[in-house]
Amino acid sequence: MSLDHAFIDESEIPEYMRVTPIEISPATMVQWLKPEPVGETERSWVDGLEPGDYEIYDEKLKNILDEAREIFTRSGVTNLLTAGDLIVAIYTANGDLANASAGTYLHCVTGCLPVKYVMHKYYSDSSVRVEAGDIFYTNEARYGGIHNPDQMAFMPVFHEGVLIAWTAALAHQPETGAVEPGGMPILARSRSDEGMKLTPIKIGQDYRIKRDLLDMMVNFIDRSPRMQEIDTRARVTGADRLRVRVQELAAAKGNDFVRGLLRKLVVEAEESARRRVSRWNDGTYRAVAFADTIGREPALVRGMLTATKTHDKIHMDFSGTSPENDSSYNAYPHIAAAHAAIFLFAYPFNDLPASNGTLALFDWDIPEGSVLNASPNAAISNSPPLCCIVMTPVTLALSKMMFDSEDRDKIGAPNGNMGSEIVFSGTSQHEMPYADLDGCTLNTEGQGARPDMDGVNAYGFPWAHAGRAPDAEFYEDEYPFLRLFYHLRRDSGGFGKWQGGLGTETAIAPHHVPTMFWSSIGKSTHISVAVGLFGGYPSSASPGIWVSGTDLWEKMNRGDEDLPEDAVSVAADRALQGEYLLEHLTRLTRIGYSGDLIVQLAAGGGGYGDVLERDPGLVLDDLKNGQISSWTAKEVYQIRYEEDTRILDETATEHARDSARQTRLKRGKPWDEFISEWSKLSPNPEALKYFGSWPEGVAETPIVRI
Repeated sequence: MSLDHAFIDESEIPEYMRVTPIEISPATMVQWLKPEPVGETERSWVDGLEPGDYEIYDEKLKNILDEAREIFTRSGVTNLLTAGDLIVAIYTANGDLANASAGTYLHCVTGCLPVKYVMHKYYSDSSVRVEAGDIFYTNEARYGGIHNPDQMAFMPVFHEGVLIAWTAALAHQPETGAVEPGGMPILARSRSDEGMKLTPIKIGQDYRIKRDLLDMMVNFIDRSPRMQEIDTRARVTGADRLRVRVQELAAAKGNDFVRGLLRKLVVEAEESARRRVSRWNDGTYRAVAFADTIGREPALVRGMLTATKTHDKIHMDFSGTSPENDSSYNAYPHIAAAHAAIFLFAYPFNDLPASNGTLALFDWDIPEGSVLNASPNAAISNSPPLCCIVMTPVTLALSKMMFDSEDRDKIGAPNGNMGSEIVFSGTSQHEMPYADLDGCTLNTEGQGARPDMDGVNAYGFPWAHAGRAPDAEFYEDEYPFLRLFYHLRRDSGGFGKWQGGLGTETAIAPHHVPTMFWSSIGKSTHISVAVGLFGGYPSSASPGIWVSGTDLWEKMNRGDEDLPEDAVSVAADRALQGEYLLEHLTRLTRIGYSGDLIVQLAAGGGGYGDVLERDPGLVLDDLKNGQISSWTAKEVYQIRYEEDTRILDETATEHARDSARQTRLKRGKPWDEFISEWSKLSPNPEALKYFGSWPEGVAETPIVRI
C-alpha cells in the first residue's frame, strides 16, 4: 500500500466550497477574514430566497444559536464557560461566519480560520477527508486561534450527502498544561512553554469522540483533567446541537435554501457595514495606548494605530507599535484584528450579523516583527492582555471617526481593558486537584463613558461583553479560600463630563488548606490603558497588594471590628499584622499560606469630556453614593458644598470652576515652546527595555528562542 496521500482533484471541488489559497503562516491567516467570492451557483441560491425569508429565518437561526449556547453552557464546568466567555457559530460550507451567539466577539474573527484551514488543506486529502459525523478540534493560534486556552470544537453539517455548513463551539479553559497553572503562563518565553497546542485535528467520527484522542488531551492537562474531559464534551455537545438544528432546517426547506440563507447573511453584513462606514468622515485618525507589563516584569509597550478611512473602506496601520519580545505578551495579526472586533461588533456594528462579512471593509497593515506580528515560535499565551494596546486605540480612532455622524450614539471612551484576574492551583479542601482563575474582578470592569451618559459600573469583561460575574460564594465552596470583600471600587472610573463606570476590588485569603499556589494578571499599575475621550480622564491606577503572615483568623475569631473593607484600608490602615507588599498587579506564581491576604483590583472605564462641564448635581450624587471621594469632588470636579448637609453652593462652585479654567490658561504655551520641551522628554530607560528605540519603537535587540 502506498504511503503517499491521495488527493481529490481541485477542479472536482464545487466553487461554493473552495477557499482562497494563501501561504499559511501566523502572519497571513488574517487574509482569510475576507469573505470568499460569491460564485454564480451561490448567487442563484441567494436570489432564490423569497421576500421575507431572510428576515424570518435569520431570526430562526438566532434562536437556534441561542439554544445551542444554552446547551453548551449547561454542559460544561469551567467557570469562564458558565460566565459567558464563549461562542457558538454557524459557517458557510467554505468557512465564512454567517452568524453567532457570542459572549465574546473575539471568536467571530478567529473561529472561521480553522474551518477554512481544514477545507483548504484536508477536504481534498483522502487520508483525512471531511465526512458526515466528523468532529474537529483545535486550540492553536498559528492556525487562527487567539491563545491555547481558547479551545474550539467544530463539525461539518451534511444533508442528503452534501456539505452545506459548519458549526462550532468555543470557550476559554483556564488550564493548558503550561509551565505555570492557569493556561496563560507569565514566565513563558517561547511556544514550548505554553502547554497543549492542537492544530486542527479530527477527534471524532460518526458523531462520537474518539477515546484515545480524548485521553491524549486529558494527559496534557494533569492539573485539572476532569475539566478538560467534561468541557471537551461540552464543546462538542454545543456544536452538535447546532448541527442537528441546521439539518432539520435543511430537511424542511432544502439544501439550497440553507446555503443561500447563510451566504445572504455574510453578504448583507458586508453591504450594511459598508453603507454605514460610507457616511463617516473620510480622513486619517491616530491613536495610541500603552501597556505597562510584559508579564514577568514591568515594561512599557506601545500600540500605535493610524486608521485611514476612504469612502467605505478603512485601512488599519499599526506601524510604530513596539517590537516583539521574549515573553508571552505577543500576538499575530489575526489576533489583533479579533481584538478590534470586540469594539466593532459591540458598538458601531452592534445591530449587524456577527459575521466576518462585517469586517470585509478593513485592511490590516501590521509590521512583521512587531509585538502584534511576532515570529511563529513566539509565546502568545498572553496575547489577550497584551491586545489592550489594540482595543483602546481602535475605540479612540473610530469614535473620532463617527463623532459627527448619525452614529454618534455608538461611540464611547475605552472600557477598563485590564483583564484583572487571580490564578490559583493546588489541592482543594475537597482533596481534588484544581487549576482555575477568579472571574470576579475579571468580569466586573467599568464601561467607558458615552457621549450622553456615564459608563456602567462593573459592566463586565471588555473581552466578552456578555460575560457575567460568577457567583463569588461558588468559589469559596469549590476552592480553598475565603473572600474578605468584593464591591465597587471608589474613584476607579475615569472622570469627565460623563464618568467612566467603576471597576471592583476583592481580597481573598487561602483557607481550609495550608498552602495555595497563586499568581495574578493585570496592568494599569503605572499607566492606565483605559484613557479618556475628548478630554475625559483615564481610569485610576491599579496596584497589587499582598499581605503575608497575617493574624486574619485570630482577628476574625475575636470579632475585631477593624478588618479592612477595601484596598485603601488594607494599604493605609494596616490593621492586619504581617508583611505588606505593594507591587505591580501582574504577579508571578508564588505560594500563599493560610491567612495571607491577596488584593486584586479591576479597572474603571475612561471618562468622556471636560470634568468642569459635569453637572454639579451628578457630582454630589456620586459623592453621596460612595462612587467618588470628597477630594475628587473638590479638586477634580471643582464643586463646593456644605460639609454637613452636602447641599451644593452654586456660587462658590461657579467661582471655583472659573478659577480652574484660568489656571489652565496660565499653564498653556505656544506650540513651538511646548514641542521643544516635550520632544526632549523620555521615560526612564528601565521602562524602555522592551519598547524599542525611543520614540520610534524600532527593534534594537535580536530575540533568540531555544
